[in-house]
Amino acid sequence: MDSTPNMLTDLDLLNNDNTLLNSMFKEHGWYLVKNEMNWICYTKNSQETDFFEMKIINNSIHVSVPLKNSSFNYITTFNDYLIAIEYMESKLLNFYVS
Repeated sequence: MDSTPNMLTDLDLLNNDNTLLNSMFKEHGWYLVKNEMNWICYTKNSQETDFFEMKIINNSIHVSVPLKNSSFNYITTFNDYLIAIEYMESKLLNFYVS
């Protein structure tokens, strides 16, 4: 199997490398409710239906982000961990803009 630095397998620790992501979520009042090897999830007090989630499933990274003013989430998939992190960060910041 060919591996690159940003490719993940189900054995990789997703939650070991998210210190900056954690800081960003904490700064905006979100807290970690799921911290497993292949699954992290953030939510906010009194807004538990809003959540940001990242899961590794079959070597793909599934990212779920809340839609502003909605009870629904948008889900997308990535093959590159760093791009998935950047996407999640940008959606967190966009959640607070206008």
